[in-house]
Amino acid sequence: MTAPLRRLGQRILMALGIARQIADTDESLTVSRLQVVLPGGEIRSDVPLLQQYGLASRPVEGADIVVIFQGGDRTRGVAVASGDQRNRPAALQPGDVSLYHPRTGSRVWMKSDGSIQIDPVSGKGTISGNWTFSGTVTAADFIADGVHLTTHEHGGVQQGNDQTGAPVTT
Repeated sequence: MTAPLRRLGQRILMALGIARQIADTDESLTVSRLQVVLPGGEIRSDVPLLQQYGLASRPVEGADIVVIFQGGDRTRGVAVASGDQRNRPAALQPGDVSLYHPRTGSRVWMKSDGSIQIDPVSGKGTISGNWTFSGTVTAADFIADGVHLTTHEHGGVQQGNDQTGAPVTT
């Protein structure tokens, strides 16, 4: 009776592993595959990476990976979480949530007070599509079709009740 219980205990202990990614992900299949090293130098290749529905990321070499081994069988691992201690965002307060890019530091920061801050490290961003804003939009300058809201001039300005001409593009 002791041997079966010992085997069962060993399988339970082998069911979870914290690993380090040691190579770029294989993106050639419908599910990303990882190569990881577990404590003790145990290397596992072709470990599928399952991610939250609607979210996708491609962890880099050196990332931390949580691997679950089905039935404690170390040949049947599935990566269920990844992180990177080297590049975690700082200054998060209790209740904050941040979607961030580990290498560049760009992030969308949803703060516990309900505000949202978007910080692209490059200082540039793109929003496509038609948008409706309610409330106040504050900007240092607004450019539409090459016309600066803050510095544009109108052509054909007449004194009196006449209308101005169209803005002059710069």
